[in-house]
Amino acid sequence: MRIIGRALVLPRDLRDDVNTDVIIAGQYLRLPEAELAPHAFEAVMPDFPGRAHERPVLVAGANMGCGSSREQAVKALLGCGVRLVLAHSFGQIFQRNAINLGLPPVVLSGAADLIAHDSLVEADLAEGWVRCDGVEVGRVSYPTHIRAILEAGGILPLLKKDPNALVGR
Repeated sequence: MRIIGRALVLPRDLRDDVNTDVIIAGQYLRLPEAELAPHAFEAVMPDFPGRAHERPVLVAGANMGCGSSREQAVKALLGCGVRLVLAHSFGQIFQRNAINLGLPPVVLSGAADLIAHDSLVEADLAEGWVRCDGVEVGRVSYPTHIRAILEAGGILPLLKKDPNALVGR
């Protein structure tokens, strides 16, 4: 699975400890999935949906997606066109929700310092590399079953295609 796109680096004051409540506020949790995107980062970065549409690689700092277990945070990012998230580290529940929904979360030490806003990012999950403007900036390694989930676009699409895909893993 190869992902190519421009980077949207979160502003310095928003890079670390991005709480899922900031990604999508609680008042929007009951909206249909298709209506979440316009409200992503609404309180702190109201132009995020438009900016993310042109830049499908979101770059954050440490502890991206900390806070509650709301999967709507990942769904809102996907709805905005985000196809890859690079961060120094992730909140554990956000990371698992991202995998389950088909949004690759890649741990990249110092991601926000390595990647400039609008730079061209390429990631190949099968080959295990991340490049920025043609230069390798990190390695990524997922177990086979996680890569299968991401390549299928999430755990549900994978299981719809093959109900036994994860048996014995």
